[in-house]
Amino acid sequence: MKVINSSKEFDLISFDSPVAFVPTMGNLHEGHLTLVRYAKKNYSDVITSIFINPLQFGKNEDFSSYPKTLTHDIKLLENLDCDYLFLPEDNFAENLISIKPKFADVLCGISRPIHFQGVLTIIDKFIKVIKPDVCLFGLKDYQQQLIIKDYVNTKKIRTKIISLPTVREKSGLAMSSRNNYLSPSERKHCGKIFACIENLSKDLRESKTLSTVESLKTKGLIHLKKNDFEIDYLEILDADDLSFVTKKTMNFLIAVAVKYRKVRLIDNIVVSL
Repeated sequence: MKVINSSKEFDLISFDSPVAFVPTMGNLHEGHLTLVRYAKKNYSDVITSIFINPLQFGKNEDFSSYPKTLTHDIKLLENLDCDYLFLPEDNFAENLISIKPKFADVLCGISRPIHFQGVLTIIDKFIKVIKPDVCLFGLKDYQQQLIIKDYVNTKKIRTKIISLPTVREKSGLAMSSRNNYLSPSERKHCGKIFACIENLSKDLRESKTLSTVESLKTKGLIHLKKNDFEIDYLEILDADDLSFVTKKTMNFLIAVAVKYRKVRLIDNIVVSL
């Protein structure tokens, strides 16, 4: 695996096409590795980046304490025969024109108002520097991948955005680097987040009516509060554009964000009727 330490190096490398890009902030887990495996199986050259993007962290968030495990991350990528690891220069996120995203005024965008702007701005730079044929994301970050897909399509950027299913721990907890802030018993307890929205998805499939949406949200909120989760949101929206559901809605997004022991956790399920 070749390590690239500067954006300028991309002009000097002849990549084998098609090129797949997997952007990460490091502290790699099975969710990241699943993306790399998929890329290795389906594309010629695979580039993974590790960069903790300062633009997507708000005040009092965990930018300075975000887990850093570079040596271990490199070993994991080498074991998967990843072709390239991009470790951007320190000023990679400086002097960029911020990009205002669509679909960012709901869900995580309410409590983290600059988050998606920061994500989209840095992903735009990555795509311009690397020029990959495809860029891979996990569906745990449903709102994020929807925003990036919309931007790429609107700007007619040639890079295709591919989203893969959420990878979970045995308890059902969606894999995340922030899970490392929790003890094994706490992570097991947090499997109740997925159990909650999974039960709501079953109820929604059985009812197939809009009239149950508010009652399902109430049911879910009661369950989460009972299990000591501090709730940011629990919403049921149109999965295609994050708007309120209507009689025309065919794909429903059940999305949740909570805090447990001060650790923010998100998850979602898409229900198609």
